[in-house]
Amino acid sequence: MNIFQLAILEILHRKTNFILAVLAIVVAVAYATSSITRMRVTQQRTAQRVAALDDEIRKSMKALGFNLIILPADQNLSQFHANDFAEKTMPYEFVQKIADSKLVSSINHLRPALVAKADWREQKRQVVLMGVSGVVPWTHRSNNKKPLEDPVPQGTINVGHVLAQELALKQGDATKFNGLDVTINKVYPSRGNKDDITVWIDLAAAQQMLNLPDRINLIQALECNCATIDRVAEIQNEISQVLGDEVQVIEIANTAIARAQARNEVAASGKEAVASMQQRSKVELTLISIAGMALVGLIAWLNVRDRRGEIGVLRAVGLTSRKIAGLFLVKAFCVGLVGAVVGYGIGLVATYMSEHQYVAALDMFGVVCLLTPLVALIASWIPATLAAGQDAAVVLAEEL
Repeated sequence: MNIFQLAILEILHRKTNFILAVLAIVVAVAYATSSITRMRVTQQRTAQRVAALDDEIRKSMKALGFNLIILPADQNLSQFHANDFAEKTMPYEFVQKIADSKLVSSINHLRPALVAKADWREQKRQVVLMGVSGVVPWTHRSNNKKPLEDPVPQGTINVGHVLAQELALKQGDATKFNGLDVTINKVYPSRGNKDDITVWIDLAAAQQMLNLPDRINLIQALECNCATIDRVAEIQNEISQVLGDEVQVIEIANTAIARAQARNEVAASGKEAVASMQQRSKVELTLISIAGMALVGLIAWLNVRDRRGEIGVLRAVGLTSRKIAGLFLVKAFCVGLVGAVVGYGIGLVATYMSEHQYVAALDMFGVVCLLTPLVALIASWIPATLAAGQDAAVVLAEEL
């Protein structure tokens, strides 16, 4: 009869001893499984909430358009907000320098513009003229994102809602704009701001019309969702590395910004919650593991003590010290393996009942089934060594 057969017979003969040892392992494994799984549930929920906020931010940004404006450094911001455009200008090459730089990573969708109040002579009224080009492509990044705004084709204009209504203009109409023969490319829906009385035209045409060749007075951009305390300062710092103190950055679209802040707060609070759970679990798992190992070792030692007579008989009939130790270690391995499987299952069920969410953890199951029998072997090593070291003659003499 080999050691494994002897171990199975031993387990069947001493069921209570085996069950008590398994229960010690089950408690430790169930708690460890539950703790780790709850942390994964928290991480998953945080990721889901952040993903939902990311989608909401993306939709908000798309609806609100550009939320950053880069202005000439000498532009008075009070006048800018009062007039809704900048009186100062800067070279067009500024936008290309930003697009060419590897130092700028916190903004997307660069679009240069030249904005000014202008007379629409043919219609005998004043409008806001906005000359724009297409989004300037980044030199060192992929440009696979769809631009927030399409360029205005040459020979066409886009018109704001109120302006189109007052002048009875609609998409496809041919008209004149300050001597230019143009077609209405697009009529925007009402936005409730100066856009409703704005005419959009190709940037080069606007520069020629305003006699400002190669000049712009703002660069529109969309900020990335940077998880920093002061996003504008970070963006300003990046752009300053390229353009020095030639420009300034302002932020608009408060709704989208608030949602971006909420997203970052959710991500941060989720990380804090997981970190707190990890810290608490480390202490608790350490104590439970030590207690479990001590209990398994104690049960193994009591088993060895109670079976001194049997061990003496086994030694007397020729069983070697190695086989005696192997008998106890095989039993310890079975205790660890059964306790790991049962404890893992109980831990998952307990987590599901409390969190109402299941997180697949097959990787953790493999680790538990590997480490737990090893821990049980370590805990039973000393009792097994004591059993193997007993002298058969001495033991039998004491028992008789």
